[in-house]
Amino acid sequence: MRRLAIVAVAVLAAACGGQPQPSAPSAPTAFIVAHRPPTAKDVIDAVLASAALELAQSPTCRNVGTEPTDRTIGRYLAGFMAEMTREDASNWIETEIAPDAGTGADPVWICKLTLRHRDAVDRWGWGVMFHVRQRDGAVLEKSFVCTGAG
Repeated sequence: MRRLAIVAVAVLAAACGGQPQPSAPSAPTAFIVAHRPPTAKDVIDAVLASAALELAQSPTCRNVGTEPTDRTIGRYLAGFMAEMTREDASNWIETEIAPDAGTGADPVWICKLTLRHRDAVDRWGWGVMFHVRQRDGAVLEKSFVCTGAG
């Protein structure tokens, strides 16, 4: 019996190779807003948490940054925020939250964040729109679209 136990331990040790086994990659966790319906602060928080999302995931976000190298939601918005630093201009952040008027099986809130700028020469507003699932407050990353004009 003792000999069988020693053989079993040897077989297990050889099978494991003494090396840790790689774990399967975990699925990304959706950002969950703090309130239902979301507040203005929740919308801003969700956008900040989604800064690494690739612009290429939405046709509306292709080539919308302030530089050709802008590749993420964060860089896109950071570029317009950087333009808001002039002291002789009016700048503000606008948020909107509305229940989806559609008949989807999983109702959402439509959330918008727009960076607004106005001075003697320019007037523009650039931002994003996305969905927050009403059931659990999850931000639906694939729903991000880029909005605005100037």
